[in-house]
Amino acid sequence: MERRPLDVVLAAIYYAGFSAVLLGILLWQWAGGHIHATWQEKIVVLPICFLLAILPGVLAVGLWLLDHAALIGAVLFALMHTIAELALLSNPHIPSRAFAVFRIVLNGVIIACLGRPGVRRAFKWNPVELTLRGSGKRVTD
Repeated sequence: MERRPLDVVLAAIYYAGFSAVLLGILLWQWAGGHIHATWQEKIVVLPICFLLAILPGVLAVGLWLLDHAALIGAVLFALMHTIAELALLSNPHIPSRAFAVFRIVLNGVIIACLGRPGVRRAFKWNPVELTLRGSGKRVTD
């Protein structure tokens, strides 16, 4: 088994914790009756919220397994999260500007760490080879 770079381990732990916090908040709000909406609205919105909340957890598992798609997904997730935090900073009623700036900087650090050559070498792109039955032709990705 190959050794995981420390950058990847820390990013995976961060994304797993991020997902756990999001899921915990959603479950607390749902179980405590803090979501004030009709059941028709809840039946559409809550599954989407839960899927979005597990996304960082899925990325964490992929990073832990050194999956190349998870590396790309983690960088894209950090970029999107940075854009969301920048948009949040434009809100005059933001609870903590310092925390938003901290998360922007943290996302930048994650992107920089996951882009390092040593980290990129740890993630191998494995092309998939497909064969069509009976034809003897190979289709590669």
